[in-house]
Amino acid sequence: MKVITPTTVTDAMLVSSNAPETDYAAYAAGTTYALAARVIRTSTHRVYESLQATNVGHTPETSPTWWLDVGPTNRWACFDDVVGTSTDLASPLTIVLAPGQINALALLELAGTSATVAMTSASEGGATVYSATVNLDATVVTDYYDFFFAPYAQRTAVVLTDLPPYADGVVTITLSGSGTVQMGVLSLGIATDLGGAQYGATAGINSYSVKAVDAFGNTKVTKRANSKRPSFKLWLGKSEVNRVFRKLSDLDSVLCVWVGVDDPDYAEALVAYGFYKSFQVEASYPTVSFCSLEIEGVT
Repeated sequence: MKVITPTTVTDAMLVSSNAPETDYAAYAAGTTYALAARVIRTSTHRVYESLQATNVGHTPETSPTWWLDVGPTNRWACFDDVVGTSTDLASPLTIVLAPGQINALALLELAGTSATVAMTSASEGGATVYSATVNLDATVVTDYYDFFFAPYAQRTAVVLTDLPPYADGVVTITLSGSGTVQMGVLSLGIATDLGGAQYGATAGINSYSVKAVDAFGNTKVTKRANSKRPSFKLWLGKSEVNRVFRKLSDLDSVLCVWVGVDDPDYAEALVAYGFYKSFQVEASYPTVSFCSLEIEGVT
């Protein structure tokens, strides 16, 4: 099992993106804004909506009585660590990053048909040192009927943990599809091995939808988000226990990508974006320890 400790993407790291910030104009200090007018701030990469008429001279991010923070701009939505926001664009979406030394990358909440990740390095003369293309078609075909009539199933998660850790690496992510493609989370950083995942891992879903039944027995459902709750049993050699214990202590309340197994067939169930809820070590044998790790997903 691995955890990807995230690298915060800054303006300097974002080399380019063909996704526009948004359809709204940038805020101008001398402009008078009407009620419900929307603007963007390129310094914060956020969209703001005017809460009052005759709104002039109030900086959006420091004037909460005048402006409502609506959310991230389209270009930066995939970097904001918030579930439910996404970068959307007519195919293809291409993002180029210079993040420094990384060895792993996760693309979550995807809509499209394929995702390509490539890395070049100036120290290698600009040569491509890594390239991978992942098919996002998760449709299961077992017979001729499925071949013709099975509904399309979208693979929504791609995790790669084998990128070469070049300090000067430039990573290009391309998401392709027919029509509009979507990327909810782009998280990249250093993947750390937490031990061998054992058989018996579980993957659950917590639903936050509300089901209310009135006095006549009628049920009303208010659809809301859900989140994953995977749980793992890990095998660790005695010499690895302190290292993993320190790592998880450092990651307390840090939003990370948790990779149960490097198997695409389990990616939807055993890859989670969230926090660890609990971690326990059992010194089972003289040279081997077993651990339990429970993840509290946000998606």
